[in-house]
Parts: sequence; structure tokens; C-alpha cells
Amino acid sequence: MATDRALPEPVVIGVTKARRDGRPVETCTVAFTKVPIEPFLKAFSDSTDAEKLSEESEGTWTSRLYMLVAGDRKQFVKLKYARSPDGNGPMAASSIAER
Repeated sequence: MATDRALPEPVVIGVTKARRDGRPVETCTVAFTKVPIEPFLKAFSDSTDAEKLSEESEGTWTSRLYMLVAGDRKQFVKLKYARSPDGNGPMAASSIAER
């Protein structure tokens, strides 16, 4: 989700190019230690055409898998986050798309 706002800090960003089943793919993961969960989820929903494919919860952690189209590329996006009492929490957002 591209915005003109700065990412919350600290943040870790990882990008890879690899092969999956012989096909070239690109991945990107962004991890935050503390992000306002509900506003992030709303902004993600409002700014993409993502279709939620699944959701799993384990304790305070939730994992959601989406399919979305950015440009002409379909990509899987996984959001994994934990809520704390103040509504903030750690989050990792990962995507994988064919090149």
C-alpha cells in the first residue's frame, strides 16, 4: 500500500527474487514492532481490491491471507499481527508475486 506517509519505526524490510516451481517470483516482507492495527487494516482494505482468502487466530495473533491485483500482477499477501490492549501491536506483511 503506497502512501505519502512515513512507515512507523522501527521497521524491517526484506525483498527477494527467487523461483517457485521453476517460475520467477518476487517477495517483499515489511515488519513493524508497533502499528495501530485497526487503522492499518482499514487503510489496506480501502486502498486495495484485496480478497480475503482465509483467517486464522492463535491466542492474540491473527493471520490473514489475501489475493490482490497490483498493476497486472496477481499476488498473495499475508498479514500477521497481534493486538495489545491499546490497539497497537507487532505486524508482518508479506507478499509474493510472479515476475
